Parts: sequence; C-alpha cells; structure tokens
Amino acid sequence: MTTDIHYRLTLVDANTSQHSHCTASTTLLEAMRASGLAVRKACRNGVCGLCRCRVVKGEITYHWKVPHGLWQKDIEQNFILPCIAYPVSDLVLDQLPLV
Repeated sequence: MTTDIHYRLTLVDANTSQHSHCTASTTLLEAMRASGLAVRKACRNGVCGLCRCRVVKGEITYHWKVPHGLWQKDIEQNFILPCIAYPVSDLVLDQLPLV
C-alpha cells in the first residue's frame, strides 16, 4: 500500500484566506475545486492560462508537462497553472482565478 504525501494549501483571496490540504498526486486545480472554490478553468492541460494564480510560498512541479499558457514575465513573477501543477511542499497561493 502506497501512502500519498499530504501538504497544507492556503488560498488567499482579498482579505480572507482558506486552508485546505492536497496530496502530491492531485493537481492544484483539483484541490482548489475540492475545497469549494469556483475556479476558472478551460483546457486543463496548461495551454489556455485561465486558471493562472501565483505562488506566494512553497514549491510545485509540472512533472513532464510544460506551462504553455504562461509568458516568461509571468513565470518570473511566480505565476503558475494549477491545472498541471502538483505540490512538493506546503503552499500559499494568491491571485486566484475565481469565477
């Protein structure tokens, strides 16, 4: 039996923050939606950029995928595409793409 690693996920929107958990095998978009957030999404494969948000603290991985929906300036400002991103540490995200 394999155990999935759990990470703390803090989602910051305006003046509020919401705490949740996510696993290393769940995309951040799936975790955000599971926590009850109505997150904008479309392609779910890192191309459209609609789900873009920013990492304030923590680390992610895209595994073998490439975030085509981000410009270099976005990447330099810590923006990610949660539809293809997986946590590798506890995370704090802001600038959430809420519907």
